[in-house]
Amino acid sequence: MTQREPEGARPRLLFVDDEAAILNGLRHVFHPLRGRWDMRFACGGAEALERLEAEPAEVVITDMRMPGIDGLELLRQIRRRWPLAVRIVLSGYADLAVVAQASAVAHQYLLKPCDPEVLSGVIERSLELRALLASEQLREMVGSLGSLPAGPRTYQQLSAALSDPEVEVRSLAAIVEADVAMAGRVLHFVNSAYYSLSRKIASIEEAIVFIGVNTLRNLTLTLEVFTALHGESLDRAALEAEERHALLTGRIARRIAGDATLADSTFAAGLLHDCGKLVLMERLPRGFAEARQRVEREGIPLSLAEREALGADHAELGAYILGLWGLPHPIVEAVAFHHSQARLNQGTIDGVVLVGVANLLAHAAARDLGSGPERELACLRDMLAGGHAAWLGYAKREAAELGLGTGAAGAGGVR
Repeated sequence: MTQREPEGARPRLLFVDDEAAILNGLRHVFHPLRGRWDMRFACGGAEALERLEAEPAEVVITDMRMPGIDGLELLRQIRRRWPLAVRIVLSGYADLAVVAQASAVAHQYLLKPCDPEVLSGVIERSLELRALLASEQLREMVGSLGSLPAGPRTYQQLSAALSDPEVEVRSLAAIVEADVAMAGRVLHFVNSAYYSLSRKIASIEEAIVFIGVNTLRNLTLTLEVFTALHGESLDRAALEAEERHALLTGRIARRIAGDATLADSTFAAGLLHDCGKLVLMERLPRGFAEARQRVEREGIPLSLAEREALGADHAELGAYILGLWGLPHPIVEAVAFHHSQARLNQGTIDGVVLVGVANLLAHAAARDLGSGPERELACLRDMLAGGHAAWLGYAKREAAELGLGTGAAGAGGVR
């Protein structure tokens, strides 16, 4: 069921809890924002579904432990029936296994008591993200997702590693980093307000330290269930090729960052820069395949072919997903603009440029530098000639360590 917001209307919010006192408290706290938001309140999951049937909401904020239809079941139904809605948990229930399950259907997880400014900030950022992905059809498609499509070997590899009581975090991080979906899942979870961290985390290894081995096991299980239910139609060879390219891009971005403060976020952004492609491969395979074929025929950038065929490109789609999940802004920004010619030409080396260049270098290191969209390659050549000649050498070494030499097949698809 598709919900449509009348142009110029206030976004509708639905708060759901089985305790009237909590709903009254939320009504009182957010009363000053009534001119900005159209706020509705439902006592329990059954009433929430009735209200959504009558008037779908742009954002649903729900408790977890409720009699009858609990928060988890409510979110599952909302994802299926009203996928455009942003789904936020506001709960005092802190059992990690349940939180891990909820993270597969909720975009954000907030713990009670929650600072009203934190909650309003999460709501506002979620609403602002709609401008990043103008296509309602694509936003609906993203809303129906529980996770990104995952590679089939990740669950088995992590399960085997987690069965070893002496396993090192570094070993677990290496497995997670090799799978774009799992990396996104871990960063999504650790950056949720559940952990009440004073800063965003971009390092996979640091994220695993924070969440712990048991939570990683729970996240792995929910990811495997999602993949089993929704990933049968994926071209596994193409998925694995994209994951190899993603890992190579992340490693190159971390290597050329130089500044240690940029290393973690540029690695994570490089790893996730093409995550939008995974969604297109699974949910819109025909349109995505046609866009790629046009790139091969006409030599135009993939982002242009995607926009004309689908209404948005993979960078915008990926950034929208990561933004909904609450990942750090530098990662979301770098994913959104890694193909931006204006950012590549601005002369300033920041996280966005580093990821954009790392993407080009990953293609260059694993293939012939002379192939690909001419404008991007000209920009790369200028950068390499302008004092960054060592970068291509770094990229080739990273590619060699991953077994991806010049001319090797399967290092990533069309840009």
